[in-house]
Amino acid sequence: MNDPLDPFQRYCRADQFGYSSRVVFLEQPVDSTTAWAEKARRWFPGVEDYLQAYHRVGNPWLWSDRLAQGRAAIARDLDNPDHRCWRLDQGGGLAGFCELILRRDGQAEILHCGLVPGARGQGLGQRLMGSALAGAQALGARRIWLHTCSEDSVAALGFYQRAGFRPFATRLEWVIDPRRRGLLGADAGDQVDLPWTGAQAVHAFSAAADAGSTASRAAETRPGS
Repeated sequence: MNDPLDPFQRYCRADQFGYSSRVVFLEQPVDSTTAWAEKARRWFPGVEDYLQAYHRVGNPWLWSDRLAQGRAAIARDLDNPDHRCWRLDQGGGLAGFCELILRRDGQAEILHCGLVPGARGQGLGQRLMGSALAGAQALGARRIWLHTCSEDSVAALGFYQRAGFRPFATRLEWVIDPRRRGLLGADAGDQVDLPWTGAQAVHAFSAAADAGSTASRAAETRPGS
């Protein structure tokens, strides 16, 4: 898949707080002859520390897959001996993090890689990616892959391609705003252009939850229930 990707136009349904998203999958072989170096600090977070970093980096872009998976799934990955995390700090606080896991048959997946807004444009992403490539090499992976989507930074795809990744597949998904699902707060998503606000999405979630509670109470008080 070497042809340039066609321009993507997001389609939105305000009545559903839903939108179309294009997911792009990229890969590269792990070159055992290249001496990659881990230029970010290995990180061994607990679930709370991990989620704090995940929110700091991902909230502007509406990252929510980990939140939907739940704490138990996150804990299993963090405890997996084939899972790796790296972290960069700047000015006494988090600048970014990257995580990778070795799947079956020598396939390594970069699960997340990102920076907080103020840390972009300083070469820190290259340090995180170099660490992930070194980690995949150390784990004996033969192939490393990742995905990005139309809600990520417009610079993400080019960054991954400059790091040696090449697109091998795309997929269209229909996404319900994670703020509407109760996974994120109203202040998340400031980098994603949608025709509704975070406050509107959160209000719709709260209204639906209240309606569900009212219906449940009514069912409990119904004769014969």
